[in-house]
Amino acid sequence: MKKISIMCLIFLIALSIYAVSRYQNGIRISPEQKFKLWLNDTVKHIKGKYTISFDSTLLTVTDSFSYIVKDGKTTYSSNMNNSEAIQKMLKNVHEPSCLNYRVIAVRYDEFTPTEIDFLKYETYAEFPLIKVIAKDMIINYNENRANINSAYIINSQLKDTTLVEFSYEGNKVIKRHYKNNRTKNRITY
Repeated sequence: MKKISIMCLIFLIALSIYAVSRYQNGIRISPEQKFKLWLNDTVKHIKGKYTISFDSTLLTVTDSFSYIVKDGKTTYSSNMNNSEAIQKMLKNVHEPSCLNYRVIAVRYDEFTPTEIDFLKYETYAEFPLIKVIAKDMIINYNENRANINSAYIINSQLKDTTLVEFSYEGNKVIKRHYKNNRTKNRITY
C-alpha cells in the first residue's frame, strides 16, 4: 500500500511538472496586461521626460523644442521633424501673418493599450503648446488632431487681444476674429 501511494505521488508530481512546462494555447492575456508588459520593457529605454498614469495604462512622452523662422524659412530648429509638422499646420490656416518669428512648442506622444491582437499599443501625438513670438505680438495656438482650431493673439504695440477661431467649409479656411470688445469679423481663404 505504501508503495502504491508513493508511486501515485510521483506520478502526480510528474504530471504537474509536465502540465506547467507545456505551452498553454487557450490562455489569452488582456490588452492591459500586454501593454503593461511592453511598458515595463520600454520605460528603461526612453530618453527624456515621460509620465505614466496611476493605473499604468497611459504613457506620455514629452518633447519640448523651439525653432526660428526668418523671411518665411526655418533657419534653426532643435527638432526638425516637429518644426515641419507645426509649419504645415500653420500654413494650412494661413498663419502667422509675419515672416520673422520664433516658435516654442511641446509635443506629447501618448501610448495606450489596444484591442487589436497583433499590436501592443495605440499611439497618438498632440501639441499642447504652440507659441509664436514675433516683434510686437505673441500668438498661442490650440491644436487638435493635427489642425489648428484657435489662436489667442496678444499685440503689445496696440495693447490689444484677439481670439481667432478657425473652421473649415470644404477646402476653405474660415477665420472668425473676436476682439476684446466682442466684435466678430469673418475672413475666408
